[in-house]
Amino acid sequence: MTLPDTHYATIDGLRIAYQKWGEGPPCLMVPALISNIEIHWEHETYRRTLDRMGKHMTCVHFDKRGIGLSDRFDRVPTLEERIRDMECVMDAVGWERAHLFGVSEGALMAQLFAADHPERIESVALLNSTMTPRYRRLVRDRVEPGDPPLPRNQDILDRFHRIADEWSEDPSYMIQYEMPSQIGNESVSRWIGRLQRFSATPNEFRRQLESLDKLDAGDAPERMQARTLVMHVKGDRVLPVGISRVLADLIPDSTYVEIEGEDHFAWMMDSWREIVDGYIEFATGKPVEIASTRRFATVLFTDIVNSTRRSSAVGDTRWRDTLESHDRIVRGLIDDHSGRVVKSTGDGVLALFDVPSQAVACGAALLGALAGIGVDIRAGAHAGEIEVREDGDVSGLAVNLAARVEQHAGDGELWVSSTVRDMMLGGSVDFDDKGEFELKGIEDRWRLFSVTGA
Repeated sequence: MTLPDTHYATIDGLRIAYQKWGEGPPCLMVPALISNIEIHWEHETYRRTLDRMGKHMTCVHFDKRGIGLSDRFDRVPTLEERIRDMECVMDAVGWERAHLFGVSEGALMAQLFAADHPERIESVALLNSTMTPRYRRLVRDRVEPGDPPLPRNQDILDRFHRIADEWSEDPSYMIQYEMPSQIGNESVSRWIGRLQRFSATPNEFRRQLESLDKLDAGDAPERMQARTLVMHVKGDRVLPVGISRVLADLIPDSTYVEIEGEDHFAWMMDSWREIVDGYIEFATGKPVEIASTRRFATVLFTDIVNSTRRSSAVGDTRWRDTLESHDRIVRGLIDDHSGRVVKSTGDGVLALFDVPSQAVACGAALLGALAGIGVDIRAGAHAGEIEVREDGDVSGLAVNLAARVEQHAGDGELWVSSTVRDMMLGGSVDFDDKGEFELKGIEDRWRLFSVTGA
């Protein structure tokens, strides 16, 4: 989908950044501790959630005051001020009522907003929620076998202060603590580093931390009137699952769902569709059909040459900076050539294009642009029918064949299958016949070509 534009709503002399996309019933997504509504779209593991939500609901998300693209000011906002941010964004898009979906700290904001403004609420969803202080003593009684050890508040703060100490320099501890399913995923690590930098400075993040223990929604859970869905990841290491068990007991007319996993950043888990589809069905009353479609596409794979050796030669910090530049260049050029990044593949990407000429032009541009920052890649492309799932992932023989073409390409080269070459005959691109190859897992021999002019 086309990325939504960023707009601003004004309150208290501050500008609150928001975006709107999708079709269907209105849903206001209330952010967690840090956010940047533009950076959220940059990585497919987060973007897939936003895409899927927009297929079933009209969505708005925003950066609360002091965070992301919204205005900064010289103190930490109160919970009541954060609630006013929600009001002004709803007013800016012309919504009298909306469904609320709050995550972590945003779920506490959603509780107070729903309690104080029932006339503006269709339903409420809380995911991996925090809670108001008066109910914390009840959590210990809701610990069940298999739950992670119950952390003290000070333990949680100490861990977040460690994240602050390494803010924007090394996101590995944040990933280990908040999204263990992504440990070892270097692409996610680089993206989280960007999300940190573009959400808040280290001092601004520390200031946000200082406010967490002071956020108090009073008896809001008991005053909520709207239908409420309470969801929590059972192994959440940041906020104990017992919090949501207590909230489900306190909130009238609530439904409780427990999700297997360990991530506080729940969108990152393989089971993200369970969360999103369950919420959509709860809010809209309509079950989400899981479907796939077949379509024609040109598939492009890229891979960095000798990544491990280069990392050892220049050092982890410099290599991480180089890889962040790689990610920005790759995603920018794929977007410029009307393509779509499907997913990261270790040190490369899988992308789709409507026609072969777009993929070839993009691949050639990537070779030159990345060489300019000292990164050599190889790339391969094939065109054919693929299967596209609703979550945006792809499969099929054409995908596998494109991957095999990339594996045969020489360092610093773009190779294509005979299918791509034949479809581009008569154009301005030159191809060099590299001969016939046996491709692992593919029947018959395939003739491959390198691109020599694009």
